[in-house]
Amino acid sequence: MNILHRYLLREIGITFLGVTGLLLVIFLSGTLVRILVETLQGDYPATIMFALLGLKGASSLMLVVPIALFISVLLALGRLYHDSEMAAMLACGIGPDQIMRSVTRVAMIVTVVVTWLALFFSPWAEEMSHRLLDEAASRPQIEGINPGRFNILGDGKYLIYVESMAEDRSSLSQLFAHAILQNQEYLVTASGAREVHDPKSGERYLVLENGFRYEGKPGQSEFNVVEFREHGLLLQERAIVPSKRRSNAVSTLTLLTSGVPADQAELQWRISVPISTLLLALLAVPLSRTAPREGRYGRLVVGILLYIVYNNLISVARSALSKGDIPFWVGTWWVHLLLLAMLIGFLWSQRRLRGPRGNKGVSGAPA
Repeated sequence: MNILHRYLLREIGITFLGVTGLLLVIFLSGTLVRILVETLQGDYPATIMFALLGLKGASSLMLVVPIALFISVLLALGRLYHDSEMAAMLACGIGPDQIMRSVTRVAMIVTVVVTWLALFFSPWAEEMSHRLLDEAASRPQIEGINPGRFNILGDGKYLIYVESMAEDRSSLSQLFAHAILQNQEYLVTASGAREVHDPKSGERYLVLENGFRYEGKPGQSEFNVVEFREHGLLLQERAIVPSKRRSNAVSTLTLLTSGVPADQAELQWRISVPISTLLLALLAVPLSRTAPREGRYGRLVVGILLYIVYNNLISVARSALSKGDIPFWVGTWWVHLLLLAMLIGFLWSQRRLRGPRGNKGVSGAPA
């Protein structure tokens, strides 16, 4: 019997790893596209792109794991029913109660991990993402230049084009820059540029080499032309200004002591994640029960539809709580109670169908 339990857990575990990996790839592909677009727009340097992607991926685990476990139990048990393996297990004495206990053990372990992800790890990852972006915004603007395209810097004041850049981003080649400052227009061209650090003052300079500087007022034909061999520009370090934090980056301890409706909604949302992990995994057990000739993925479609409705109801309750339309003690709890009632209803109906026969060997047969 222990062999059959291990076989059942292995089926769920392998499916869970595969589904989790697939959902992560789907989620991160969209996140990667967004980060790439923002990087190309010069919102932050390319050097932090992969670190930011890693933090976003780690934060998304709390959203991926519950649905991955739900789908995994549905797929694993559904395959066993479809291939008549479940009938053989039932004949060996492993009934629905034993299967429910096995799934409950797995679900409890995953729920503990998800609780840690939702309450502690995910807020930390979001906070680190904000800090990474804040530090990137404080760096000299040369680090945000992308070669081979026009870069808009300084809130639209500067237009810079660089043909190529060294890997350490300390030197540039074939530079063109345009700026309008105090009703004065500037055009600068240079064959190259390098970054120089002054050890005495600690300041950094961008030294342009072998170029021309054109100065004049827009609409007038008179321009001053200056040819230079070297022309230094001070790279000013900008102070780190903390950006506005979203509620998902606030620590759980801070949310516990906050009376703001938006913080209370975020707290209940985080608590909802482990609750939904456990309830969905248990719901998948009676939901996966199919006849051998029934479609293998029929119950999967039903399960996904139930998950969408359940998740949308949580979002509606969360929004209402954040606006103060419903009290904290109502919050999202009623949505979980609905899912719990549905779970009890499924279990009761299946027990009622097989109960009157009174034959243990027949009671576990798939409907």
